[in-house]
This record gives sequence, structure tokens and C-alpha cells, in this order.
Amino acid sequence: MRLLFFDNSTGLKTVNDLKTRARGGMISSLFTITDLLSEMGHEVIVIGGIEDAGVTDAGVRWRRMEDGLEDPVDVLVCNRTTTHDGFACIKAKHRVLWTHDLPHSGFIPNKKIVKAYEKVVFMSRYAERVWRTFYPEIGKSVLIPNGVDKSIFYPREKDPDYLIFGSAPNRGLQYLQLIYDALRNRVRQSLYLNAYSNRDVLHPNEPTHHEINMIEKYEFTGEDAINLLDPLPQRLWAEELGMAGLMILPTAYPEICSNAILQALASGTPIVTTGNLGSAPEWIKSGWNGFLTQFLPNDYMVHTLEIVKGAKEILENTRMHNKLIKNATKTKGILSWDKIAEKWNLMLRRL
Repeated sequence: MRLLFFDNSTGLKTVNDLKTRARGGMISSLFTITDLLSEMGHEVIVIGGIEDAGVTDAGVRWRRMEDGLEDPVDVLVCNRTTTHDGFACIKAKHRVLWTHDLPHSGFIPNKKIVKAYEKVVFMSRYAERVWRTFYPEIGKSVLIPNGVDKSIFYPREKDPDYLIFGSAPNRGLQYLQLIYDALRNRVRQSLYLNAYSNRDVLHPNEPTHHEINMIEKYEFTGEDAINLLDPLPQRLWAEELGMAGLMILPTAYPEICSNAILQALASGTPIVTTGNLGSAPEWIKSGWNGFLTQFLPNDYMVHTLEIVKGAKEILENTRMHNKLIKNATKTKGILSWDKIAEKWNLMLRRL
């Protein structure tokens, strides 16, 4: 099949930037899925926000926006973004909308355009519920989450005193020092916390993106400060996750399918995070493979206290901690990227 993926939000200059981003730990489902579909025998083209055209090692052809595409394709996959006419200028037998993120007016200016897509791909039940609330015109859909590279994300010998954070800074980084200090005063003193964060990067549409130096904002200092570290290449990040005894993620961001959560659970690392927010409850069950708060971060004092309370109960109860570690790897629905690509292949061939 001849597949065309359309995406205008990559923010990359060349195809080599894809490789650089992957080495730096920034794995994207758009890059991964298109490469895997190409390796399955599909002809895959991506038109995206890239300055120079090129071809990936897997054979995916990346083209610039201004290059356009005159030849017809079997399937057009719109990643996040569409237009007022659903890209009527592109000749395609089938059209698929890959929602990817939560909806806003920039994705689909005309609500009726969703009718142009015979299939909509959601990454979680939460995402589907939100999209269908705002776009009741959506027809048939399929649930395909993100995947995990299980060749590197797996349990290793655990250090129960090792706490870890890994995500963008707007996933609760500002609360980590307070949480860490509170835990050190309540449980054994051997605890240490490493925070791996793309510290100077936020979503480009967030108001603080160019206004705040994130490195300076979250520079923790002092003898008892957490270790605030730069992102790691995927293999090194997998090693850290595999060794960590607990992930602390006091986020206020409604993730539709968090890579960090999936990778942590695949690594046998329980998670303490915000409950009733985004898709986290679809993966994390309190008392089984982690802990979810009852309060949201807008009740920030109580929410922070809950994070501390949940982590304290786990860290002080070795039997419970070991059970959560064991159950984390049993979490249903966490699939390798190859299995996720097979779901995409099956969906495409059923159109």
C-alpha cells in the first residue's frame, strides 16, 4: 500500500535530525510507526514540518510541506492536524485521522471535516471519550496506544531507595524537591531522587515556551537537592528505569498515552502519580502496580501530601513494594512497537 502521513509539527530540519532525536531519547510514534510500516513492505511518505527532504534508514521518504504530493495514495493519515476541507487536494482512496493529542480548534477548524475520515485512531479510551464529546460526528474508530521497546525496557536488579522522575518539566517537576524533602524526613535516609527532564523544552504552543529559561527555573541546589539531569539516550534511560524502585510523577498534564508511564511499568517500576487525570488510570491501579491520588493538582497542597503519603506507604512496606514491582510487568496492554505496528497494518488493510 502507498501511505501518506501528514504532520506539520515535527520541528526538524533534516531526516538526520530524526536519528539525533532518537539517540537523545526523544522517541516519537510518528517516526517509529512509519519506519516499521515501511519495513513491512508499505511505501511510506511523510509530509511534515521539515526543511530538507530525505529518506530514513527504513526507507520512509520525508518531504517538505511546500513540495506537496500530486500522485494518488492508498491511504492518507493525518497526524493531529487537518484543514477546513480535509486535504481534498490530496487524492487518496482512504482517509484516517490519527488524533494523537487532545483536540483543540487548530486541529479541526470545521467539525464536519471528521466525516471525511472513515477511521479515527485513538491512543486511549480517555482520548476517545474527549474527542467524541467535542466531535460527535466521529464514526468508526480503533484504539492503538504507544508501544515500548521491550528489548531494552525490562526489570533489572532494583534499588528500592532509588526514586526517579522522567518527563517534560510541566509534568510536576516543580513539586519534586518538596516531595523529596518530605519523604526524607519520614522514611529511611538513604533515599535519592534523579530527575531526567528535557528541562528547556515545553510544548511549543504553551505560553511559557519562549518566556522562561527552564534550566534556571528548576535549578535545584544544596546538599540535599534532587539530581536534575538532562535526557538520556533510550538505552541508558532504560537502564535507569529498570534499576529504579519507584517513579514519582506529580503531573497536572492530562496525558493521552504517556511513554514514560508505559516504559516504567515495562521496567517493573511502580508509579506514584495523579489519579483521575488523562489516561493514567487505564494503566495504573492503586495498590496493584502503583498509587493514584484522589485529589488533583489544583488542590496542590493536598495533592502533594497525597503523593508523599502514597510513596511513604510503598517505601516502608517491603512486601507491598515487591508486589507492585512484580505486578508492574504484568500490566495489560503494554505492547512492543512491533505489535503496535501490526495493529496499524491490520487496520490499514481492513479499510
